[in-house]
Amino acid sequence: MVSSQDTNTKKRAFNEDKGAGTADDSIDSFGFDVSVEQTQPNTVSRKPGVVDEDLNDLEMESSPEIADIDAEVEDNDDDDGEEEEEEEEEEITEQDAIGELSDDVQIVDDNGNIIDVVGNTDSDYANQNQTNNLASTADSAHGKQRNGRQKTYPVATDFDALASTLMKPIEDYPVEDSAHYVWEIKDWASLSKQDKVRSPTFKCGKFEWNILLFPRGNGQQTFISIYIEPHPPKDEATGKPLDENWYVCAQFGLDLWNPDHPDAHFPNQSSHRFSKNDTDWGFSSLIELETLKSIGNIRVQPSDFPILEKNQLNITAFVRVIDDSSTGTLWNSLTNYDSKTNAGYVGLTNQGATCYLNSLIQSYFTTKVFRKLVYQIPTNLKKNAAVAYALQRIFYQLSKSNDPVTTSDLTKSFGWDSSDAFTQHDVQELNRILMDKLETAMKGTEIENGLNDIFVGKMKSYIKCVNVPYESSRVEDFWDIQLNVKGCQNLEQSFKNYIEIEMLDGENKYQAGDEYGYQDAKKGVVFESFPQVLHLQLKRFEYDFMVDDLVKIDDFYEFPDKIDLKPYLDEDLPADVRNQNWNYKLHGVLVHQGTISNGHYYAMIKPNADDNVWLRFDDDKVWKVSKTQVFKENFGAPELTREQLATMSRLEQQEYLIRRVTSAYMLVYYRESELETILPSDEEAINAVISPDIAKQIQNEWEERLELEKERQEALYYITAEVITISTIQSHTGFDLALDEKSEIYYDESLAGTESDTKPFKIRKDSSFSDLVDQIGESLGYQDTSLFRLGIVCHRNNHTNRLDEFVDDKANDLTVISFYNKFFNRKHDHMVFYVEELNKDINNLIKLVDVEKRIDPADFKFDETFAKINSVGHEVTEDMKFPDKHSNDITIFVKYFDPVSQEVRSLSHITVTTSDPVKSIIEPVKALLGFKEDINLELYEELTPHKCDKLEVDRVFEQLELSTGDVIVAQVSNASELAGEKRFKNVKDYYRFYASRVHVRVKPFNANESDEDSDYVDEEGEEESENAELNSNKERKDLNGQYNDETTIKEIEEVKKLSRSFDLWISTTYSYQDLAEAIAAVIKCDPEYLRLFVIGNQGTRYPLKTSHFLHQIFPRNVSVNQLYDIEYEVLNIKTKEYENLKSFKVFWLSNLLQYQEFELLVPKRGTLQDLVNKLLHKVEVSEKDLKHLLCWSGSNHKFTEILRLDTPVSQVNQEEEIYCGLFPAEVEALCAHDIIKRSTGGSVDPEDIEDEVLRDEFIKVRENAKNINIIPAFHFHKQSTNHHGIPFFVILFPNELWSDTKERLRRKLGLGKQAFDKIKFALADANDKGSYIDETDPQLVLFDKVGTLRFNLALDHIDRSPKRQNLYEKGISIR
Repeated sequence: MVSSQDTNTKKRAFNEDKGAGTADDSIDSFGFDVSVEQTQPNTVSRKPGVVDEDLNDLEMESSPEIADIDAEVEDNDDDDGEEEEEEEEEEITEQDAIGELSDDVQIVDDNGNIIDVVGNTDSDYANQNQTNNLASTADSAHGKQRNGRQKTYPVATDFDALASTLMKPIEDYPVEDSAHYVWEIKDWASLSKQDKVRSPTFKCGKFEWNILLFPRGNGQQTFISIYIEPHPPKDEATGKPLDENWYVCAQFGLDLWNPDHPDAHFPNQSSHRFSKNDTDWGFSSLIELETLKSIGNIRVQPSDFPILEKNQLNITAFVRVIDDSSTGTLWNSLTNYDSKTNAGYVGLTNQGATCYLNSLIQSYFTTKVFRKLVYQIPTNLKKNAAVAYALQRIFYQLSKSNDPVTTSDLTKSFGWDSSDAFTQHDVQELNRILMDKLETAMKGTEIENGLNDIFVGKMKSYIKCVNVPYESSRVEDFWDIQLNVKGCQNLEQSFKNYIEIEMLDGENKYQAGDEYGYQDAKKGVVFESFPQVLHLQLKRFEYDFMVDDLVKIDDFYEFPDKIDLKPYLDEDLPADVRNQNWNYKLHGVLVHQGTISNGHYYAMIKPNADDNVWLRFDDDKVWKVSKTQVFKENFGAPELTREQLATMSRLEQQEYLIRRVTSAYMLVYYRESELETILPSDEEAINAVISPDIAKQIQNEWEERLELEKERQEALYYITAEVITISTIQSHTGFDLALDEKSEIYYDESLAGTESDTKPFKIRKDSSFSDLVDQIGESLGYQDTSLFRLGIVCHRNNHTNRLDEFVDDKANDLTVISFYNKFFNRKHDHMVFYVEELNKDINNLIKLVDVEKRIDPADFKFDETFAKINSVGHEVTEDMKFPDKHSNDITIFVKYFDPVSQEVRSLSHITVTTSDPVKSIIEPVKALLGFKEDINLELYEELTPHKCDKLEVDRVFEQLELSTGDVIVAQVSNASELAGEKRFKNVKDYYRFYASRVHVRVKPFNANESDEDSDYVDEEGEEESENAELNSNKERKDLNGQYNDETTIKEIEEVKKLSRSFDLWISTTYSYQDLAEAIAAVIKCDPEYLRLFVIGNQGTRYPLKTSHFLHQIFPRNVSVNQLYDIEYEVLNIKTKEYENLKSFKVFWLSNLLQYQEFELLVPKRGTLQDLVNKLLHKVEVSEKDLKHLLCWSGSNHKFTEILRLDTPVSQVNQEEEIYCGLFPAEVEALCAHDIIKRSTGGSVDPEDIEDEVLRDEFIKVRENAKNINIIPAFHFHKQSTNHHGIPFFVILFPNELWSDTKERLRRKLGLGKQAFDKIKFALADANDKGSYIDETDPQLVLFDKVGTLRFNLALDHIDRSPKRQNLYEKGISIR
């Protein structure tokens, strides 16, 4: 297989023809990544380099003249095998060298996924080609292409002609030097016994070159491997290269030929950027050994003689050194490439599929006048400035950072999640929404109109009569210009197409008012002004109704470096305006490479006004490019036939296919006369206007990153020991002895670094363990380290952290890292110790503190007990000593549950023997707590977060399997009595809650008329509630007709005053009632009137039902750091009564495009009439107009069914929307066919219908009631499944021309002619498949075309609503 060094950081995949002996001979296609900036002229492979002995041999060659071959033969190095293994990674087969044309080209995206296959689409044809390749047909034998034309090269001795054939010129890159060298091999048999041999050197440019030959193959025993090697100029004294970072770009060819018959030869070529890391390049499987001796073999140039004859052959090396100083990136793999150093700019990291966003951001960043404007937005005071703030940060980092910058802050400010980051959105739509967000942030500031000054021009739409002095025109702002690519060859043609005049004549005359009537007229658009920065959107993407998808237009389309826009200005503009300099210079080309569904975006940008340097901004890399790469390579390419492709070489096919899918979709032109304003040269002056707070914050973040990197480096030499002391366990109120960051569920981040957290000690890994003991003792104030000992705290199998064993004095001789490796499980454990202080054992404490004063448990306070414990300091008595390690003593931790403070805290540890009864610790604990002697204590074992068992105190520790590190919790026997009305009656309640607790933020939810049915919500500030009617019991009537007593009224008024949110800890074991009671206790209201909502991650509000338990809502294991939002509203009816109502989303239509949205609740046993009655309370409808009320349902913006008012709501799908409005004509038609009945009785007088359009349609329906057709209609944009807007009905009349139907529809929609003309109409079936209506047929009658078929009228136009189109199609939005 043959492969080539990639030319940028993108991936390329080659699945190529394999030569004989390869693993996969059946593959007959190859793929390449279309993101490759510049393609190698052929597929090549790099050999990893040579060992020092090889270099010494080369240095021994003093002359480029041909030497004795034996002098050049090298011994078989031990390293060769390793080199050959590496060399197998990338190679070229002989098939590739000849250039077979039967391959399909697979274009892959950034992730290596195939996104297009171009080439032989006929499977039979492809299979035939594959068979031909495997069979090695006669045509292939002579290098013929599939069209029969023989492929030949000049003879081997015509060096100039052969060099020109093999090495084509590279535009924009001059040739520094050219040379060829013939290596004459007189004794092939002798040479072929060697593994590796080099030719004499020859000079080209500043470098010496030689051929590196593997006669028996480099890992391919049946093939010859051959490479070219350059050698940089060297320092004569040191023998090292003069430039350590040397490189040379070169095209090269290698030709094997018969010295006596130069027509028998086998040439091949490639190109490469050689460097100290890529010291050679060539062909690992160039030609089979047997082929050298064959006559007329398929693998060679047509000749009657073999290449190898009389044991001799020649090898010619052609080298052409290319000067790439203009860019410095020719054939550069960009590995370890520094964008800041080489290009002066840094890139943006790709979050998954945000290359389109990156290219747009870089275009804006390099538009310096815009960058300065963004810096001036006062983001610290604006509520809607999150996007502007994120953009300021990105721009500042791009200007100051040396590394690629992330856009995650910006996409987070959009409200995007990770799925948005992996979705490619429409760039133009993103651009427009981004500008809207920035405009919003600028409102009310000194720079409010700053964006308009930079990006906004003006255009005039006009209709001008030809024969009478009448003109209608409108001047509008534009942010960009959308230009047609299809049907246009270049930018000039697109502009001419844009302002092209349309004649309104014949049957399409223009109505010029009452004075002139219908007139011939010209309709068109001209420009009044162009902005400083002109964005041109090239319409490379369009919707194809036949394939029901967007397609990309890859046609050839040129754009210039400079364009004069004066010809497109309004001729009626003042002369001083038209005579200005309207020349625009190209400074940005945004490119899409790939297909409509996949591909890659990048930007070509000229960032300065005073030079011609172009840069390619490609995600995290930025590099210089040539003008050819900016212009020609982004014009696209015309579509070629299969026959035309067959005339190309494989390389030419590959280059064509890359050009075909690589095209500009957006051009950025700067006005020539404003260049100094748009691109000021003083970068520091631009950065000076940014808020100092932002600059300081970013600088601090960078410093934090450096500190983290420093810590990471230190981690290689240091280790951290964590220590739990007596004060740690006393401060900790949770499970175990201290906070444990490895516990994802129970680790409370808010307590990190507090007294309840372990204390860290950083120490070198090679320090002695005694050094660590000294550090710990010093921190605790101990001069004598014998007064404390360290106990190892380990992670048990039941997911608890417990004291395991105490450290022996012998450990002092170990290093810290040795100790860690010996005693800790590196997979689970940090190095944690418990410091057992001798005098803090409970048995010792009661000897040192005053235990005479006894109290009742109701008066107990932890702080007083802890103060008593800490008062002993380091005091010890002579009889105090640590137990022997081999004794039966164990160390138990003791906690106490205080029912008054509702806390569990550790007291200290106590040493007992395994044979002691458990009750033996009761008296010492009571003494430490200071309890009276008649107080009874119960003991529990803290087993796991979910388990706390009562102990049989009469049994001994050994029987209960209690050992060192176990935790016992004491509580008084009357804990429930002392707790009273408090939450935890006993220790088990405490642990049960602690194991299932959830942290929530509770806030009030105020229902708006538009999105909740507020009839049942007590609204703040309603005067009606204060002045409502009181009954005899002084109870006030609510909106539902019920009476509330004064207490309830006061509670409701109290909650109305509560406008702040509050935090609450609740349990997943709670029922709805428990939660309501917990919240009601804070806001002081009746819990039966509370309606509660849980807010999801995306801000979705989920109402809770009274039958819910919280374990149904929250995950089983909830992290204590997760904060959930709960909202509440206080109803004026009980929540259970409220749940008996059914919710519907109802749209009240003022017309077919304007509506009000409501969510209404009606009893589940009600009818649609009940729903309509509620709706009519919210909208104003006169009594006489109720006769025209019509209701229908819809889903996903499409019609579902007509709704009768007597329909039970139980039969209406709650997930569907309901549409209601006044539609006289539709109601008349439906009533005439007995489909519905009017909501009110009586006849209809047409004169009562005030709207002229509706009245005319009503009359026409009445006249043709029995001979009409009504079809549903829906709106969509680009894709027939991309629905939007309100579904409605269209009445079709017999004999009504389509032009008249459209005019009637236009008037009914209330659209102007210009807006209506942008709509395209189609007929679609129930599956959204169909075709556009042929508007060119003047005799078209839609009534006849539809007939009895079930069609929908589909209106194709842009959705002006910012809402997402449907649940499954996630449109772009910045939330």
